[in-house]
Amino acid sequence: MIIATLTIAVETINEQHDTEGMKICNGVASIQTYSKDGPVTEQINYRCRGAGAVQVGAAGTNAQGIAIGYVDFIIVNQDTYKEKIPCLVIDSFIPSQSDTISATPAPDAPEPVLAGVSAAVGNGSIPQIEDDTDTNIPF
Repeated sequence: MIIATLTIAVETINEQHDTEGMKICNGVASIQTYSKDGPVTEQINYRCRGAGAVQVGAAGTNAQGIAIGYVDFIIVNQDTYKEKIPCLVIDSFIPSQSDTISATPAPDAPEPVLAGVSAAVGNGSIPQIEDDTDTNIPF
């Protein structure tokens, strides 16, 4: 199994729970590849279970992020042949944008004032540590 790391855009989400109570998501995502004519957007089916499904479900549709998983094939029996459709199995999903987190940085917090520490250092009650190590390295 070859692990793939892809930047995807989630287009559709179908959320369910299995008999064990684990969350399952599947749907369609789009990936962007490059050809000699420039960028090309392709659609790929995906499925995920457990932690990956919770992460994709929390991100919602139209979310972009990094999907970590592998590519599997869904075999569909046609009349004369078996069609193999690629499906991205997502183990982990990291959204690249979030509406819940503001893009503006938090204001700088003031430095805490340590009462008594500066006075103790200034009057010599805290002993100074002397560095007696040899600075000549033998090699």
